[in-house]
Order: sequence, then structure tokens, then C-alpha cells
Amino acid sequence: MRAFTLAAVACAALAHDGLPKNPELNVPGYPDCVQPVKGGNEFTLECFQKPRDNKNQIRIGCVGDSITAGSHSTGGNHTYPGQLQIMLGDGYKVTNLGACGSTLLKNGNSPYWERPQYTTLINNTWDIIIIMLGTNDAKDKGSGGPPNWPHNCTGSDALKCPFAVDYHSMIEEVRKLGNPTIYTMIPPPLMKKGTYGMNQTVINDVFPTLVPAINKENNLPHPSIDIFDALGGADKASFPPGGCTLQTSKVADCADFCDQQSCDQCHPNNNGYTALAAAVKKGLSL
Repeated sequence: MRAFTLAAVACAALAHDGLPKNPELNVPGYPDCVQPVKGGNEFTLECFQKPRDNKNQIRIGCVGDSITAGSHSTGGNHTYPGQLQIMLGDGYKVTNLGACGSTLLKNGNSPYWERPQYTTLINNTWDIIIIMLGTNDAKDKGSGGPPNWPHNCTGSDALKCPFAVDYHSMIEEVRKLGNPTIYTMIPPPLMKKGTYGMNQTVINDVFPTLVPAINKENNLPHPSIDIFDALGGADKASFPPGGCTLQTSKVADCADFCDQQSCDQCHPNNNGYTALAAAVKKGLSL
């Protein structure tokens, strides 16, 4: 397992500030990992590919951040990979490789490339890989977060920006893992400006065009799966200025982010994760 530094741990802890922790792992979310170290953290996790029950099962790896890991769900089958497993049935084996707080950017404050989930990804072979990263990359100083976003990912040179370059590197690494079918996903909308130090404009205005452009540039065989619109992004003009609350649950798909179970401006609730999984299933044409 990759060695970790105190600086890296502190940085990751800052990225997760305020997220509820899974007591079994001592980190937010419910990735397919175990925590062998008492009081350990995201760098001491030991993650694994879910074993197939038979050789004919199709192996799906879900690469992502805390939204993939299922932060703000009640865990288990309520994460989007867990729901996807139920929807697809016994012919598939879905592994949750979500790493909370992680960035696609190699020089981000907490790169996915340095997480145990990435080690598990590259040390196994897969039939389908689904990539949904970018939400933490959208953090910047102007939004109260670390200076992750490069702010040169629009216009004619958008595909030359660091995010697009590192996305290409990720796709190339995944292509080596048994030649899986690769899907990119446009992340969900951010319902309130500045949440977790994230730039709402990047998430709600840049990613819906940038991710499909990256998908096309890398000659992937299927269009990007649009989680943004599936979770209400098409109604961004109607987002409540103060974010979703229990009183605005009927506005702009706030119901998928805010109810009695959970109310967050970035992470879906259980119902939202089910809607997310349904959009993934549709995008996979399964």
C-alpha cells in the first residue's frame, strides 16, 4: 500500500470536513474497503474488487469521490453502486471504488491517484469502468476551498487544460485493465454556491460540456452519462438561492438532495442515489 504523509492526511481530513463518517472505516462513505488500522484514515484503507460468484459475471468498477462512495446515504445498498447492483442483478458484480474528497487532478489537494481505491482499480481487470470525478476538482480559493481548479478549461483550448489532460491519463490507465468498456459521467449539480469550497459555476456550467468533450476526444464508444440533468441540473435556473431545504423539496429536484433522511447541497440522499443509479443503468443500456 502506498505510504502516506502527515501532510497528506491533514489535507484529506480538510477535504472531508463536515461529512458523516462510516464508523467501520473511520472515513466518509461506503467504498468496498476494510479498515485494518484502529483510528485509521482514508490512506490506511485496504480496498478490494468484489469477487465474482461465477466466471460469467460482468465486473463493473465505479471510480469516483464521496458521491460514488455514498456519503450522506445510509450505506450498504443505498449507495449508487449498491443500487446499481440491485438493478442489474446476478449477472453483474459491482465494486464501489469511491474515494471521498479525491480529485482527478494529479496536483489537486487529494488526488485519486494516491488513494487505495486507485491501487485496487489498477491491480485488477474489469469489463466496465464508470468514471465520475470532478466535484472536488472544482474547489477554488474564491469559493473558500483549496486552489484545485485551473480556470483554463473553457474555450478553444479547453482540452489542453490540466483537468482534461489528467482525465486522458486516467482513461489510458484504465484501458490497460483488461480492455474494459469505459464510461464517463457528468457529476450531479451543486445546489448551493460555495458548498464544501466548490465553485458552482464549474460544476453547473463547465462540466456539462467539458466532460462530453473529453469523452469524444478520447474516442470512447458511448456518450457521457448525464447525471447532471438526471438529478435536476436542467432546472439550475430554479435552484433556491440559499440551497435546498425541507421547505424547498419540491423545487428543482431538491427532493433528491434534501429530505428528513439527509439534507446536503452536494451529496444526494437515499432517493437521489437511487435516481443516480437508474440514470447509470440507462446510460449503460442495460
